[in-house]
Amino acid sequence: MTKKEAKKPALNRQQLRAQLLGNAPKPARTALSLFGADIELMQPTLRAILDVQDIEDTKERSTDMIIRYACVPGTDERIFESADKDMILSWPFTNELVDLQMAIAKLTGVDVEEAEKVLKGAPLEEQS
Repeated sequence: MTKKEAKKPALNRQQLRAQLLGNAPKPARTALSLFGADIELMQPTLRAILDVQDIEDTKERSTDMIIRYACVPGTDERIFESADKDMILSWPFTNELVDLQMAIAKLTGVDVEEAEKVLKGAPLEEQS
């Protein structure tokens, strides 16, 4: 093994903490078009994912994710407010909404294709 191939020395606890806690990573972003408007979705935080798991109502959970993470492109400014929930729920269910939900799923780390394979491969009755 040459010196170039040698492993970097392991970081100590203080260095690891500084690297992981001192420089918060930037959330990933995805640009998409929604009813002709260009928007960006920002990757949710761990806290947000855990919080949304407490929401049992699917409508509430879905609209909450849209409200929290749809941003004006290139900024952290939210497009929607909580007061917009009913209006969002009245949108026509189009491919753009499917694309929006898929983008949210990808930003949260859900492997949509793998989830579809699992659902197609095993009937719901067999999963209990």
